[in-house]
Amino acid sequence: MVDDVVPPPKRKMQVLCLGLFRTGTYSMAQALTTLGYADVHHGIDSIGKDDDWAVFGNAADATFASLPTYRGAGKAFTCDEWDQVWRSCEAVTDVASIYGPALLEVYPDAKVILVERDFAQWSKSIETIIDSLWGTLPNLIVGVVEPLLGSATIATHRKMLLGWAAARDEKELRTKLHSAWERHHAEVRAACAATPGRLLNYKMGDGWEPLCDFLGREVPRADDGEPLAFPHVNDTAALRRKLTEQRRIMLKRLAAAMLPWVGAASAAGAGWWWWANSQ
Repeated sequence: MVDDVVPPPKRKMQVLCLGLFRTGTYSMAQALTTLGYADVHHGIDSIGKDDDWAVFGNAADATFASLPTYRGAGKAFTCDEWDQVWRSCEAVTDVASIYGPALLEVYPDAKVILVERDFAQWSKSIETIIDSLWGTLPNLIVGVVEPLLGSATIATHRKMLLGWAAARDEKELRTKLHSAWERHHAEVRAACAATPGRLLNYKMGDGWEPLCDFLGREVPRADDGEPLAFPHVNDTAALRRKLTEQRRIMLKRLAAAMLPWVGAASAAGAGWWWWANSQ
């Protein structure tokens, strides 16, 4: 008899870091972890976890009215639904930003950090993400590989970006990047305006002081009493390492999924050879 899976402890969401992906979100996740927040979630943490991406896809369907899969008004994603991924998290970054305005309602007591990066620099980084999600190989993965594996990671990435930008396709996504970027920051600030002290506008490079003052935490220090260096993590390099690892896992899963078909084809080929040579 298989023991029941014990869910992780329920924690109260305390910090929503709603700076868009590629705005130092991995460094901010590390900083919040250093300040003592438990299970700070970043999108990298969900790579290889098909269940997480199913949740993110369902959240997109509940959030973005421009998607053909939109489930309708009055059916917003709930805290219980988010708990399927974030049950044990006290802070979230990165992927969370896509759902920023909706999360502000789901977690009304959470403090909000908004990291804004220069659009010209940010858009160059995002264009590389778009390039990796559309094209011959991604289309093959979405159309063939992921369905074979029961996965939808790239398909969900596409859905989230298209929904966030209210775009119908890749081409429109690229043309709407700037307006979506502007709308994102405006909506987060407007939603926080009614609660003074809820929002911190932060720029990477500002260090610990404004962050710790906002969160009511002490500046972390080394054993010699000197302040720790603020985390500066190359999220692109970390993402590449994680994706390389995941590709190896995916290839193994694909090989296992294809094995019955290869076996059947081999048996059919052997049968045809026997029949042809027995005539």
